[in-house]
Amino acid sequence: MTRPQTWDLGGTLSGHPSLYSNALAVERHRSDRPRHQQLPEKAPRPSRRANRSTYAAARIAAAATRLIRSAPDRAMLSVLDTRLRRIVWRDHAHTVEATLCASPLPSDRIRELGRWFAVHGEHPNAVRFGILLLGMAGTDDDGGVLKTLGAFWAFSTEACASLVRSRTDPNRALVELARQAEGWARVDAVGRLEGAVDTDIRDWLIRESCTGDTLDSYFALHAARLGDLAGVLARETLDEETLAGAGRVLEALTDVDGPGPALTSYDDAVRALNGYLLHCTAGGVTLQRLWSLLSIGRFLNDPRASTMCKEQHEWRRARHRFTTLLAEPASRKLVRDALTAEEPSTFRLAAWAAQRMDIPARPALLRRAELEPHDSTVWYLLVHDCPSEDISAVVRAAERLLPLRGLRTGPTTELGLGREFEADRVLDIIVSRLDQHPGHGWELIETALGNRTSRNRRKALRALKGWPTECVPPVARRVLLAAAAREPVPDIRTEMTHEAGRLGC
Repeated sequence: MTRPQTWDLGGTLSGHPSLYSNALAVERHRSDRPRHQQLPEKAPRPSRRANRSTYAAARIAAAATRLIRSAPDRAMLSVLDTRLRRIVWRDHAHTVEATLCASPLPSDRIRELGRWFAVHGEHPNAVRFGILLLGMAGTDDDGGVLKTLGAFWAFSTEACASLVRSRTDPNRALVELARQAEGWARVDAVGRLEGAVDTDIRDWLIRESCTGDTLDSYFALHAARLGDLAGVLARETLDEETLAGAGRVLEALTDVDGPGPALTSYDDAVRALNGYLLHCTAGGVTLQRLWSLLSIGRFLNDPRASTMCKEQHEWRRARHRFTTLLAEPASRKLVRDALTAEEPSTFRLAAWAAQRMDIPARPALLRRAELEPHDSTVWYLLVHDCPSEDISAVVRAAERLLPLRGLRTGPTTELGLGREFEADRVLDIIVSRLDQHPGHGWELIETALGNRTSRNRRKALRALKGWPTECVPPVARRVLLAAAAREPVPDIRTEMTHEAGRLGC
């Protein structure tokens, strides 16, 4: 008896590595660069005409249906791939899925086609289509593929949805994905958790879900509710990891610079605040705990929380307790002592805390800049809201410590991403604030006008535009005209010419 022929669609259509192959390589070789920057760019603009067609989704579904019902057909596979490339995926994904679900197609073939596109797709839309099919007919065996792809922002929305639909224990799969994801991919994974999650997942939500990323605030409320933040903080004792994680959840819930502080939407908010304060004071306020307390205190004194703090006694009392603790001499001494720390992360945290508490830190920051002249956080704290009487010292330090000659590389279209642009980023941070300090830092502005990153050249122009003409050195017009002559970005070149004209008047 002969065995049935395997339904094998072969490798990638071009013979080049697929996006999944690249994703596996990124997974194996850890890098400081964000994951979304490590996948190759293979997404040319879709066809506007094809995308607007009312039949776009129907044609894709028809090609997929024909492929599923036939023997392996590379020609039809290529047709389907081309049609996928020509659309904006999220404009048509729902209709494609609905059309395929309405057809009586064998689930094993849907799964095999889905795995092929997920594993061998070379265009993001092809991979998303594969993920969609795995959501329709996938099994637990496809979890590895979905989690590898879902760790990237480009595919996280679709991968999380497919994990929920295809896995027997979707919550555990989502947590496994969240552990390896970052940025919006982590937001998608945590946000998809639902239902009565088990104890391990609840503990993970409080201990590890928030990492200090600015995007934590997009899911912190969900994590606090599912993980029972207030219940955890009501325990008599907590280990250090749980208390630290709870602090990060509260930081995210009270982030006044984020999408909107969510703490007032958490029903057990005051109970959680009191529990956290009790554990912090009982165990001794550390620098990390103090930072969480500062974030909470900042929120409690913010206009968005003021109504509740004025009208409800329990909120008013919580604000008083936090404000009192943060004003204590011991809290201020903790920060001042940490400003002498040699360990970089401790020093940075102390410098941020000093800024929040109005503790003078500029001398310590200048000393740190001598040791680490390319530390962008140090320079940001030096120039952010820097008073006019202190800017001269900051500018002199920058002119002495930065490799200005090496930064005058000549203009390119580089955006300035990657570790090799550390010094360029420091120049960016300083020059971007010089419009507030007319007459200070011309040498830095001149360097930025000749820098390889387009952002630095734009910031230098903005700084000069903010200066009255009497504060601009006479040589500036000649420098601008020379920079415009070699500028590769048309709109920057036009701005340079206009500014030179203003200075020539």
